Amino acid sequence: MGESHLLICGVNEAAKVINPETQSEPSFISESGKFKFVTGNTILLPCDVTNAESYVIAWKKGIAILTAGKVKVSPDARMNLVNGYSLQIKNSVPQDAGVYVCQIATLEPLEIMHTVDILVPPVIHHVTSGGSLQVKKGTPVYLECFATGNPTPNITWTRKNNILPNGEEKLSSPALTIENMDRHKGGTYICTANNGVGQPATSQVLLHVLCKSTLKLVSIAANIFICLQ
Repeated sequence: MGESHLLICGVNEAAKVINPETQSEPSFISESGKFKFVTGNTILLPCDVTNAESYVIAWKKGIAILTAGKVKVSPDARMNLVNGYSLQIKNSVPQDAGVYVCQIATLEPLEIMHTVDILVPPVIHHVTSGGSLQVKKGTPVYLECFATGNPTPNITWTRKNNILPNGEEKLSSPALTIENMDRHKGGTYICTANNGVGQPATSQVLLHVLCKSTLKLVSIAANIFICLQ
């Protein structure tokens, strides 16, 4: 009985050396974060891990699996793993915005989440009359300017080499209304869209005032006309 007892103890001691009961658990060195990238730039999302050699590391966006281990699952040629398991996306586009998840495939998966926002410079898509407008004297004029970008651009109206008809230097609004149009209110009006990303976008509208009555030639040399009252 004593000899058998000693043999069992010897086996147990050997088992403890070969298969330790306690092992270091995998974990993230990187933390979840919020990132902003200008469109066209390269996205880099960190996923540094430790004690994860025996586990699969995966990247996900929504229900889409982007990578699994060192294998790229996504067909997107812009996407790659760099510096271990960090995710790189070149030539970013607005559609790249969203939540990206780096996951360690443990029994209860461990995750960090990165929120990506893509900043887009302003682009003016529409301005009244497409740049030139003829207006009858005495009628109101309504100018509109629409622009997109991320964040949403702030739109202002100014007047080239002059103040606005209301006496102000600029108006922060997509729309500019000019009442009772006359030749003193004609000229070039400038729409500017700015959101702090890249360069502001501008577009111009040239207002020509048409007289109600016959034009009177004032100077042939200067080609100046005035409206008859």
